[in-house]
Amino acid sequence: MSTDTLSYLGPTEFLVNQPTVITGKFNSEQIHSIALVAEDKYPLNVTKNPTTGLWHAILESGFNSSGNRWLRLKGTDINNNLVIEQTINITVNNEPNIYPSLTLITLTNTVFQERLEDPDNLTAEETVSLSVGQTYRLLKYQLVDNYLQVELATPIPPIGKFGYFNSQQIHLSKWAKILYFNRDDLPEAPEDKALLWVKQRTQIKLRPEPYSQLASNQQIELFSGETYLIQGYASVEGHFRVSLTKAIPGFGDTGYIDPEKVEIIKQGETVKHSQTAIALKTLNNTIIKKQPTNEAYLKPDEKLILQKGMVYGVSNYTSQNNHTRILLTENLPNFGNEGYVYPDFVQLTEASQAFATAATLKFLGPTEVLVNQSTTLRGTYDSTQGKTVTVTAEDKYPLPVNFDSKSGLWEVKLSRGFNTEGTRWLRLQSLDSKGKVVDSKVVNIYVSSEPISAGKDIKLKVAKDTWFKLYPIDSSKLNDQQKVSVKAGEIFTVEKYGLVDGNLKVVLNNGISPVGNFGYFYEPHVEVTKGSKLLLFDFTDVPDTYISAKILVVQKTFIKGSPEDSSQLDDNQKAELSLGETLAITGYASTKGHFRVTLLESIPGFGKVGYIYWQHVRIKKQEEEILYDPNAITMTVRETTVIKKRPLFSFLLGRSERVTLPIGRVYGVNSYAVEGNHLKVALTEQMGEFGNTGYVFPSYFLFKRGNKSFNPIRNKIELNVPYFSQRDNPRFYWSTCNVTSIAMIFAYYGVRSYWGGQLEDELLEWCFNNYGQGSETDHSVLSALIRAYDFETSFSTTREWSEVKNELNNGRPVVLAGDFTASGHILTAIGYSYKGYIVNDPWGNALTGYSDTEGSRLIYPYDYMDRVAGPNGGVWAHFIRKK
Repeated sequence: MSTDTLSYLGPTEFLVNQPTVITGKFNSEQIHSIALVAEDKYPLNVTKNPTTGLWHAILESGFNSSGNRWLRLKGTDINNNLVIEQTINITVNNEPNIYPSLTLITLTNTVFQERLEDPDNLTAEETVSLSVGQTYRLLKYQLVDNYLQVELATPIPPIGKFGYFNSQQIHLSKWAKILYFNRDDLPEAPEDKALLWVKQRTQIKLRPEPYSQLASNQQIELFSGETYLIQGYASVEGHFRVSLTKAIPGFGDTGYIDPEKVEIIKQGETVKHSQTAIALKTLNNTIIKKQPTNEAYLKPDEKLILQKGMVYGVSNYTSQNNHTRILLTENLPNFGNEGYVYPDFVQLTEASQAFATAATLKFLGPTEVLVNQSTTLRGTYDSTQGKTVTVTAEDKYPLPVNFDSKSGLWEVKLSRGFNTEGTRWLRLQSLDSKGKVVDSKVVNIYVSSEPISAGKDIKLKVAKDTWFKLYPIDSSKLNDQQKVSVKAGEIFTVEKYGLVDGNLKVVLNNGISPVGNFGYFYEPHVEVTKGSKLLLFDFTDVPDTYISAKILVVQKTFIKGSPEDSSQLDDNQKAELSLGETLAITGYASTKGHFRVTLLESIPGFGKVGYIYWQHVRIKKQEEEILYDPNAITMTVRETTVIKKRPLFSFLLGRSERVTLPIGRVYGVNSYAVEGNHLKVALTEQMGEFGNTGYVFPSYFLFKRGNKSFNPIRNKIELNVPYFSQRDNPRFYWSTCNVTSIAMIFAYYGVRSYWGGQLEDELLEWCFNNYGQGSETDHSVLSALIRAYDFETSFSTTREWSEVKNELNNGRPVVLAGDFTASGHILTAIGYSYKGYIVNDPWGNALTGYSDTEGSRLIYPYDYMDRVAGPNGGVWAHFIRKK
């Protein structure tokens, strides 16, 4: 039987453990199936291309043993009858690592030529005839007018290392990847994917910016002929933004590419790059949903988290039920390409210009009103779609609405205004003639007795030449219609303001062309005053003081005599705090959704001790931000008692060695341990010269963990480590128990995310940037991560349980690894009791098989821990210590 029926082209020499591609030819009219088996034991997967008459087998890991090997090649017809069989001898070399990754095989009799010219016009000295099936290793190549200009690893006499091959007469592979130079030869992509074909050498980049403005780790080179499967694409700022189905090591799975250098093929058709394409960018981590409803009511497969900063192509969009319904140009994994998003968390662009989705119902204001003052609410609606408008306060109190179908205006007149201070909300609905909701939205109104962040008396002064911008991003990324230069010394009147990602969001009385009256200033470049008072917005602005902590008010709020709704308290039980105000405190505790704080100076008419809703303030202690912990440990004084420097009866101590604690006072507890009949506690509160550490009799206190009381005597030690769940991590939540466990310990020591997001996501990004995707499961990478954040660490797989307890006794939580799940799992040990170890498990409660997903401050019995994370002498643990 002729070898034209079925042949093996090569290669015949391989490097051990290196990816490779095996190639051959076949006659599709005679051969229906091809089998390739190594040593009659190991079948290799063969792919056929009837159009080109080529077959290939891809070995992702190559051959794992060196020496002389052999392959059996068989071809059968459509009836499974053997047509041809042959044995191929190959050599697997055990050579050094420096080995060319490019393999070229001749598909026909061809020539290697010295110059780029028709071979018929070249002399005999300028060409070398090569037979079919010859294999060569390449060092470099580039595509030039359908020819490959190459540098060979071994010269071909008399031409040498440098020359040209006809790209249609050779087969080129890079490790286990086939390179394509003819569109007709390209493999087909699955129906729900697209194929990215690199036609010219280029880079894929993390941002759509010039290569020269990006660091080396923000771009990676792609070579002509390479192909990638992609989930989807978008036309963005002169680039294709593509989502790869498989991440590129050291780069990631999403990037931007020059559309002139590549071709995207979907269902056989070329995707054209469009300068006017519609794209969607996520402004915050948000959720895309199958239904326009609250995500809490949706099943897990009906919603998907979209990460902040992602860009997607959009083929269609509409407004529906307070959502934007979008049809994407790509299929999101396990979700599809159609869903609903909140418009506040995304930005649609067309030709790189931002625009808002058309709404049929609008609220024109006001958004801030004075209590018990006549108020008129106004808005517009599309009378061609909606026939009536309804306005309801808190879904309880319908308000009288007047509307004019000709002008499309509606209004609500409240002669007495709103009689209750605080934040109120209204539901607006536009209904058609059949009573069906056409559009619906919720708006918030702040009712105040003295508006703090609204009014003409709020002034913004430009302290340094800067930009007024349409978006809170780097001004270099904005065009001339999206920003305007403002000079130092200019003063603007501000109606409203707020802080977003280090930028001051403002509504100005008089707009600045071409941006308008709404936009952003970089906060360090401006000063905002109300009267003579300077408003501060970041901890770097807060002056240093010689007390234990400081509070920055980030939202107008109240300090209250008890942790209740402010509307339920008398005026003498609360005091208003202004946005930007700073307060010195000597202590704090997390309790009932509030920070209980002790002020350095009394507020007239209120006092020193009070409660503030935790989301309205930030606390800074010794240059570190204090997190609110709903499961924090607190102790409430049941009976007036003392805290002591030594575990003795108080009458045996001097006055400087004890401090009286008043009945009813709540204190935050950073850590505690049993010492005889006393508890040694480290409080979150400084008590003058006494400090924050001392001894108490436990019977005089009610100890709580969050809202649940507990008996501390039963516990030997428990550290106040905040709990983070890995289930809400935006990326790879199933494999980030490691960085989440480390993040809990970092937070315990005062580390906060540099970007203001989840600390564990920042740690994951560090792993990706420095060691590539998947590295977060490598213990050596985790050790490097810990050191990068300026901690001392040691990792061992032969720890003893006594070593773990010693770390806990010294106030140092421990990262433990064990077989808590089938694939292994990592958690944080924060203490121990007579029952077992106290842990923060980021995946939930292992003792329930993780059907209970709450993993804060669990007790895992000693015998269980010894079974899944031991035995003694075989404990895998990271010890982390502050330098």
